[in-house]
Amino acid sequence: MSYTVFVDAEDGPVATVAPSVLDALMLARGLKTDDSIGVTIAGEDGWILTLEELEELAKS
Repeated sequence: MSYTVFVDAEDGPVATVAPSVLDALMLARGLKTDDSIGVTIAGEDGWILTLEELEELAKS
């Protein structure tokens, strides 16, 4: 399943599609360099996940 990672950038939100949960997790962790930057992950099934929820999903 693919995941779309949304980041609240200075110039507006940016979305990147990752082909798997592990790719999405690596991307989201790399983009979340500052606590003030918001990261949201959407699954292709419509579920909206936080970074913490994505980490739990990757563990299972």
